[in-house]
Amino acid sequence: MDCCNGIGRRNFLLLVAGSLLGLMTPDRAYSFLSIISEADENEIGKKADLEILGRFGRYRDQQLQAYVESIGQRLVSEIGPTSFRYSFKIIDIPDVNAMALPGGYIYITRGMLAMLNSEAQLAGVLGHEIGHVTSRHAAKQLTKAFGAQILSLGLMAASPGGRENTGEWARVSAALFEHVLLGYGREAEMEADELGLRTAYRAGYDPKEMVAFLSAMKMKERLEALGYHGFQGTHPETIDRVVKAETMASILTGQGGGGLEVKTNEYKAHLDGLVYGAKQDRRRLKIHVAKDGDTPATVARDVLGDQQLAWEVANLNGVKEATTFRAGDRIKLLPRVSGGPDEERQLTLTPN
Repeated sequence: MDCCNGIGRRNFLLLVAGSLLGLMTPDRAYSFLSIISEADENEIGKKADLEILGRFGRYRDQQLQAYVESIGQRLVSEIGPTSFRYSFKIIDIPDVNAMALPGGYIYITRGMLAMLNSEAQLAGVLGHEIGHVTSRHAAKQLTKAFGAQILSLGLMAASPGGRENTGEWARVSAALFEHVLLGYGREAEMEADELGLRTAYRAGYDPKEMVAFLSAMKMKERLEALGYHGFQGTHPETIDRVVKAETMASILTGQGGGGLEVKTNEYKAHLDGLVYGAKQDRRRLKIHVAKDGDTPATVARDVLGDQQLAWEVANLNGVKEATTFRAGDRIKLLPRVSGGPDEERQLTLTPN
């Protein structure tokens, strides 16, 4: 029997969805309802993926790309059955950021990779983005933004026969990119933090490393008034995230099991030669292998030629200036470039 009385399935869904959304507050509509199917999320994500890569560019390091993809897929194997085909791509911008599109398209910037200091931290960040996908935060946000229109507007724009509907897609794309870049709101970000910690833990990574990363981002936020999308606009205060992550990490590690991985040296080994900062600055990370007893001060003096760079060495590697490295430890360094921005910032004093 035709339950829709001849008005057509899509029109019937539009009427029902419109009625439901009209009865719900915006927050409740966001929290509990998405009228976009997972198949449609795949189509929207597929099209937006082309825009992300066209807008930012893909970082051309196949070995590093394969490494990030392998960590991402290790995490995906722990989330259970999914209709999404996940992919993990490095985009070529210096911003410290990571993003997720509907359908499992996940991105991390080279700036974020330079900021992280262990494979476990990378797993925590990718796990956070996977959490956005599994919780369907983008679909819920689009539903909130467009209401029942999204059933026709989004699908028309994303469908193969709708390529001429550039105006419709522009509206969907603009809303999607706003939340991809700035975040999905306090509730969603806190949920993704928790899911990311749980997923990384199930994959065998130490969740305390995500706490260390969030603490480092808090420091960066104070020093530069900048941060990846988890620390901007609609996101919860960083200190709230650190406290909640500490609590969750303690609960998870308290469950026992042992053998949790951090993989600091393995991670840093993949970063040698990574472009750092703006491309015109011509700076790249160098991975130095420590001698037993090395400190940030001795490395700054002996390798970089300036002991005053000890704080930079410590900060870049997420350690204290008083840290003593062990033989074989990998240390991220930023060698100076002749004529680069650091030389330009130095003051030249001349006698009167």
